[in-house]
Amino acid sequence: MIKFFRKIRQRLLSENKFSKYLIYAVGEIVLVVIGILIALQINNWNSDRIEYELESNMLSEILVNLEKDVFNLNSKINYNENRIKHNSAVLEHLILKTPLTDTLRFSYARLTGRGTFEPITVAYENLKSKGIDIIRNDSLRISISELYDFKYFYVTEDLRMDYEPIKDFHMSEIYKNVKTTYEAIDNRGLAEPVNLSNAQNDIYFQEALKRAISFYRWMNRNYRNGIRENEIVQMKIKVELTQNGK
Repeated sequence: MIKFFRKIRQRLLSENKFSKYLIYAVGEIVLVVIGILIALQINNWNSDRIEYELESNMLSEILVNLEKDVFNLNSKINYNENRIKHNSAVLEHLILKTPLTDTLRFSYARLTGRGTFEPITVAYENLKSKGIDIIRNDSLRISISELYDFKYFYVTEDLRMDYEPIKDFHMSEIYKNVKTTYEAIDNRGLAEPVNLSNAQNDIYFQEALKRAISFYRWMNRNYRNGIRENEIVQMKIKVELTQNGK
């Protein structure tokens, strides 16, 4: 192609057709400029495509993590509901002074523990390492950051700090009042009061159970709120991925 244009220029010069040569030269320059612009446009298009692909991949990874977080939160809620059930059964047994049964012994052995939630942050940390501005939608970017850096705090560190004094009181009273007994045929761990009469009249033991029940319920309210906040972000990500054609 270059040889072809060179021959045209040489023929026009040899024929002393300078004006035509000038017009031709300008036209050739215009063609070169158009070619450069087209090449730049293609390059920009490729860059945009790569950036959109990276953004979509990052959002997809975060979405998977968020879905697992909801599963884990529901699992912790179920665990805490079991703690509420067992503490409530023992508390009722102590207040009403009902007979001690194997069902209650089963509950005595399951008064403690907490469904601790830890969010999966692998995808979010990966996003931060690559630059959070990869997410072009300002509202979505802010929502993701707020969830991980702020809202999740109330279902992790904040609850953990609030739980420590209640746990210490709860555990100390259980340690004083409850003893492990034996394992039933189906290997269920059982426990019972060290002294049933004393436990029935121990206001501190009963207060520890009440506080634990209240806190398990408070924890679950926060976990459910965490699920709602999580699912709002999930929905925004799904909308963005749909718009990106993912």
